[in-house]
Amino acid sequence: MVMIQSSTTATAIFIATIFISSLVTNSAFAQAQSMNQSMNNASDSANQAAQNVGQSANKTGEAIQGNTSQIGSNISEGAKNLGENITEGAKGLAETLGKGLQDLAK
Repeated sequence: MVMIQSSTTATAIFIATIFISSLVTNSAFAQAQSMNQSMNNASDSANQAAQNVGQSANKTGEAIQGNTSQIGSNISEGAKNLGENITEGAKGLAETLGKGLQDLAK
């Protein structure tokens, strides 16, 4: 009787060990899978952040390019107006000097 009881206890311990081992193994695989998913999520987030930075930099570059073009256009227009004003001023000065010289000649 002692032998049967000892054998039954050993069998129960063996089955319990296998059951606990499978639980531990499944838990480890579940944790590894969860960690893998977390790493994938972190990688996706980092990629998205990098894309956002790139898009923002691209928009900033386009804005700077547009502003630079507008500044160049404004400078050209200002220089054109300044040239016209100088020409008109010189023409008026020449007329005044011409009349002054004619008056002196009389």
